[in-house]
Order: sequence, then structure tokens, then C-alpha cells
Amino acid sequence: MVFAGQMDEFNRRWGFFISRHPWSHIVFSLFMIAACGVWIKNLRIELDIRVSFSPTNSKAAIENKIYKEFFNLTASPQRSFILLSAKDGGSVLRPQCLKDILKLDKSFSGFLHEIDGLTGLRQCDPLCNLNRPFHLIADHLLSENTSRKGFLLDFPSADFNGIDVFVGMNLAGATVSDNIFPQNNSKITSVKTIILWYFARADSVYGKRRLSEKTSEIFLLGQQGTFLENVKFEIFGDEIANKEMVRGAIEATVLMSIGFGLLSIFVTATVYHKIGKMSKVSVPIVVFASVLCPFLGCVAAFGLCTLLGFPTYTIMCVVPFLVQGVGVDDAFLILQSWSQHRSIKSLDERTAMVFAHVGPSITITSLTNTIAFGIGFFTPTPQMSLFCLCTSFALLFDYILTFTMLTPVICLCTPTDEKKDFSPLTPALADSPNSSQRLPRHVLWYSKFICSTEGRVIAIILFIVMHIFAYWGVATMKSSFEPSKAFPCDSPLAKSIDTVRSVFNEFFPVNVIVNRPPNIENAMELSSFYEMVSELEHLPPSYGRNRTLLWLRAFEKFDYETSQLFGYLGYNTSNYSLSYTNLDLFLDYADHPAFIKTTSKNGSLTVSAFQFSFITKGQAEWANRAVTEQQAREIISRYPQFNATIYDGDSAILDLLLTVKMDLIGSMAVTVACMTIICSVFIHNPVAVALVAVTITSVCFTLVGLISWWGADLDPVTMVDVLLATGFSVDYTAHIAHQYYIKQYSSNYLRIAHSIHEMSGPMIQAGFSTVLCMLPLIFVPTYAIVAFAKTVFAVVGVGLLHGLFFLPIVVCWVPYRWGECFKKSRSELSSVSENPSTDSAQALLKP
Repeated sequence: MVFAGQMDEFNRRWGFFISRHPWSHIVFSLFMIAACGVWIKNLRIELDIRVSFSPTNSKAAIENKIYKEFFNLTASPQRSFILLSAKDGGSVLRPQCLKDILKLDKSFSGFLHEIDGLTGLRQCDPLCNLNRPFHLIADHLLSENTSRKGFLLDFPSADFNGIDVFVGMNLAGATVSDNIFPQNNSKITSVKTIILWYFARADSVYGKRRLSEKTSEIFLLGQQGTFLENVKFEIFGDEIANKEMVRGAIEATVLMSIGFGLLSIFVTATVYHKIGKMSKVSVPIVVFASVLCPFLGCVAAFGLCTLLGFPTYTIMCVVPFLVQGVGVDDAFLILQSWSQHRSIKSLDERTAMVFAHVGPSITITSLTNTIAFGIGFFTPTPQMSLFCLCTSFALLFDYILTFTMLTPVICLCTPTDEKKDFSPLTPALADSPNSSQRLPRHVLWYSKFICSTEGRVIAIILFIVMHIFAYWGVATMKSSFEPSKAFPCDSPLAKSIDTVRSVFNEFFPVNVIVNRPPNIENAMELSSFYEMVSELEHLPPSYGRNRTLLWLRAFEKFDYETSQLFGYLGYNTSNYSLSYTNLDLFLDYADHPAFIKTTSKNGSLTVSAFQFSFITKGQAEWANRAVTEQQAREIISRYPQFNATIYDGDSAILDLLLTVKMDLIGSMAVTVACMTIICSVFIHNPVAVALVAVTITSVCFTLVGLISWWGADLDPVTMVDVLLATGFSVDYTAHIAHQYYIKQYSSNYLRIAHSIHEMSGPMIQAGFSTVLCMLPLIFVPTYAIVAFAKTVFAVVGVGLLHGLFFLPIVVCWVPYRWGECFKKSRSELSSVSENPSTDSAQALLKP
């Protein structure tokens, strides 16, 4: 094809130009890196774990905005909760335990009641009374008159002066008797865990700093276990999770440094093997340049991301080491071709030949990796999105530096004692199997096996078995995610999460904000509102009406009883109807709760917005929570007149679980399509392109099944990992197909033998170098990082199996003439034609 010849001619001219002006290219490279990398000085690290996993443009983001407006917040609040249980395993409602709990509560909540000098608000405003039910219980049980009639302690609701007080929010693992114990007016016999909830404003630097300091202090006290005499406790909060996430990133960086050391040793050995005949000084220089190019690419990438205004997340500490492991693959291809063309004495001709020979392969793999990571940028999770973007930039810069820095260094380190005139327009000499290379016996034996019936039968059986197991893994993969996947599993928080799971299985509130309350004087409108509430209460996980926290029901009772009282006092109540006439009295009685917003109209008080909660069970699995909240959204959407929205601090992540399966399939399809288009530009044979596309699809499917067997869940982390692996898969598929279809030997056997001989070495070296760099990550106790490392290992293994076994068998099996018509003009225009000489395998053996 004409385009093929033009690409070859461009590569030859570029190689010729670089060999003539190596220093100019090196200076250009350094200037380019400096221009982008200088912005790294403004790098901003985002440490908030919820921000890092929360999409900015989603239904959850809108709900979060409404929540902040409802409570008059300028920033999403920080949340913490403390789980307390008796050291001896008994009930925590015993007096000595309650005193310890009150001591801890006073220590932690003291600073929350401090007035911020800038905002004039307490740090806990407007939700300073979250633990009021517990304080009512503690006051009752610690008072001298525990048999007083005004308080009946029950679960999940206690009776306080005739008003139901929901205590299930603070008590977990409660056992209840049918009888009332007269000594303390209680039906509760035992409580395993008490939960204290804390809310802190995050709209001031001072408040965030004080919260961070206090949570860290309580966290350490909980680990020491000596602060309280009778009670042990665990604290879980956003600030603690953030710090543990940073600790995991630091551990990963230290371990990956070991991987970088192993990679450097391997690169040194590989370079020495390929260009060991150069001077002793040349080898370390080429090794240094090989590892420097990916590093400089990362510097430029981080600088460019900072220039574009993006933050840096902790997981992005993996980027430099990932790019090192992947980036040196291009160096292996350059050095392999440089070694194969060592018989060419002219440096200009040799460089042009190398560029024409491996330029398309390097371009295919680099662009596919860059685009695969670029597609990952559009994933909804900010942390994974920015990780993909930064890696994409780094790989693009590394691709450029491979030609503009590494190749000039190789040219400068190559002896130029023997030169001859060379013009870039002169067709390069063809490599002949008789004159330039002899194939090793093991390559010939393996190629013969590839072309044999036995090889095809084994490949078919292995392919079927592999895909059966892969399908099983894909079918059983569960959709699940927790923020704990972002911090080390050996963290004390992991134990806290186990306790939290048991609590959420027993009790989990779904909050609903009603921004357009019903007109309670309109019976039809009020009935419609209660229909909505009833539908929410009849969701499968819901406990039902008896555990719904809806102030309006209490107000109706209060309003009726107040009206009756006025009737006894002589006021006319014969025509009683529900209204907000007694709202001010009710709010005074309830201590003006923050979840009821009021406004004054014509001198009378009315409700402008309010929040209520219905209580659910079995919500420890985030996938269950995601389904429950989506069902709640669907119910609410059928009653638009109330302008209601739900709120969950984790809903941004939960939303991802609902769509992750379709997002993964769609993203994989787009990625494979992009890979196919890129391959079609550089592989000028539709048969080869089709085979590469099918192979990439097979690699991706097998990969998902394999990592499922390896313990991965279907979550945003897995989705991004698979997208990246899709790009990597091209590294192990395109090379063999490209070389096979440009060679013009008279038999499939010789074509595949030469293709395997030329490309198997760099492919295996590339896979091994990537594994070496990522190997230490297996020992990082952080799910997100370990999952990524496992995915890399899996794609290397599956990719090499496809690229060196399945694909060679298929290309040899498919009649060569199917693609022959697409390359007739290539033999005239290609700068790297492979001229046939003989079909005899014996003629190719090394003596």
C-alpha cells in the first residue's frame, strides 16, 4: 500500500536525521521535559479518600449539594464515629462502662463545641445533638431514681415523656425482654456495642486541623487500650482513613523502589547482552538513558497535570514505577533491532534501518497504551481517572524520548570507525537469512510445532478450557466496593470496619430531604406524601413504619393532643384539623431540631424543608446499599411535587456499583475498537488487524475471569485495571502479526520462525521487566494497589500466551493468500523487505 511505503520512508528519514543531529535531539528533549516539569513545583496532593472516589458530575454530587444547602454548609462535613464495647464482653449499659463512655465522649466532643472565630459557629453545628439518645439513656441509668416513670428504655425506640426516641442509632447488639425491669424501667437486658456519631464542619482550615489532631489522638488511645478502664473502643473517620491511605502509598513507594532496583539490574544485563561489544563506558550510559526516559516522562506528566489544574492522588505514586516497567519495552525493541543490524557499517543507514524496522511496532504499542490510559481518564472515579491521565501523558512523553533521547545516545555510543556514504532515499538492504542471521534450533523446533497438527489441537483444547474457566470467573464476579480498599488491610481500621459491617447489617438509616413539604392542611396532598413514605417503608430491606424517623407523625400526635388540651381549657376545638398552629410549641418541646427548617408567612410559622430517615437492615454489602438507594430514588421520582432527594455520604461510590458492569463492557469495547483502528494504520493487512482485534478481546475476557479467581471484585478499580490491561495486551499481540505479514518468505513456517526469532525476545523481556517492577506491590496490604499488580501480572502471562502461542498458530493456520493482495506494492516501497531465499530449515541452523 502507498501509505505503508510513506510510513517506512518517514521512519527512514527520521532515523537518518537523528543520526546526523543527535545532540540537537537530546537538547530538544531536555527542553521539552523542563517546560512541562517545571510546573511540578505547584503540585497539590489530595488526601481526602471520599473526594478521591466521588465523581464530580453525578446524581450523588447533586444530592450532596442539596444536603449542604439544607444544613447551610459550604463544604462536605467530616464524619467520625466511635464503636465502644466492654473489655470483659458484657453489657456496656453497666454504670462503670457508661462512665467510661461519657469520659471519652467529653474528651472528643469538647473541641466540637468550640466557637470558630471566622464563622461564629460551633464545629459541630448544626448537628451537635446526634448522640442525644445515648445521653438520655446514660442520664437515666446513672441517675439515683432509675425507676422514674417518665422514661421507658426499650429497643429500637424508648419512650421519653410520651415521645418515641429512636435509640437504635446508638445501640447495637441489643437483647430485649418482654418484661419491664422495675429497678431501671427498662426492657433491654444487654447491649454489646454503643456507637457515638460525630459531625464536624470542614469549611475552615482551623476546624479541619483540630479534627485531624483530635481523631489522631483518639485513634492512638484506642490502639493503646489504656485510656478507659472498662471499655475498649475503635474510631473510624474520614481523617483516619485519609492518613491510612497515605501510609499505604508510602509503603507502596518503598517496595516499588526495590522493584526499580531489580528492573535496573535486568535492564543492565539485557543491554550488555545486546550491545556488549561496545566500549565498557557505553553500556552503563545506554542503561542510564533507558531508565531515564520513562522517569523524565513521568516528571513531565506530573508537571502537565499540575499545569492543567488537576490534583495528585496517593495512588499516583505507582505511575513512575509502572511507566518504568512498561517504558523500557521500547528500549528493548530498539536495542534488539540495533543488534540485528550490526552488520551495517554506516551509522546513518543503521539508524534508518532500525527506525523502519521497529518504528511501527513501537508506535503501535506506545499509542495503544497511551490511548488505553487516556480512555481510562473518562472513568467516573477521580482518583483512577487522574491516575490514567497522568500515566497516559507519561507514556506519550516516554514514546517521544525513546526516539529523541535514547536513540541519539545509542548513536553517540556506537563506534563509527567504519562509515560509508548513505542517502535516506536509498532503499535499505534486505536482510537475507543466508547472509545476516541464522535461526537457533529451539526457534525452528517451536515454529515447526506451531505449524503442526499437534500444536493446533493442543491450542484448541487449551483455548476452550481457559475460556470455560474465564467464563466461570466472570459469571461469579460480584459487584462490591468499600473505601477500605484504598488503605492497608493491616490497618486497625480494618477491624473497625468489621464491627461497622455488623452494625450496618442490623441498622442503617437512609436519609431523605424534602425540599417542598406537603401542605398538611390539604388532606389529599398529605395522603400523597404518606404514600411515598409507605412505599419507602415497604422496600425489602426496610424495617417498616415502626422504625421510620419522621417528625411529622409525632407532630400530628402532638398537635392533636395540644388541641384537646386547649379544648379542656375552654377553647373551641370542635372543628379540629391539622395545621402548623402549634408548630412553635412543638419545636420548643423538641429543642428545635436541625432537620426541620421553618419560615414565617403572614406572622405564622410554617415548615419550608425537612429531613426524615427510614431504617434498613442487611446493608453491610455496599452493593445492597446501592440497590436500596436506587430503589428509593425511583420511588421519590414518582412524587416530584415534594422535590425530595436522598442523601448518603457514600452515594457517589454506590452509584458506580450500579453501572460498573455496563461501564466495563462499554469501555472495553471502545478500547478494543481504538486499538484496532491504531493497528490498522500501521499493520497494512486487514487479516492481521482482525486477528489482533480478536486476540485482544480474548486476552481481556480471559483476564477478567482470571482476576476474578484471584479475588478481585467488580468495582471501579477493576474496571480501570482492565482498561489498562487492554492497552498492554497490544504489546503481546501486534508485534508477531505485524512481522509475519510483512515478511515475504515462501512458506508460513519461515515467516513465523523469523517473526518469533525477532520479536519473542523483546516481548519476553518486556513482560519480565514489567513483572519485576510491579512484583513488590504484591506485598503492599492495600487492595487497590495489589489488584493493579495482579492485573499486570495476569495480562503479562495471558498476553504472552496469546502472543507467542495462540496467535502464531492462528496466523499460520489462516491461508496466507487472504491478505496477500494487500501487500503487493509493499515489497517495492518498504524499506525493510524480507527477501525469501530458501525453504530449507537446515540452511537456517546455526553452525
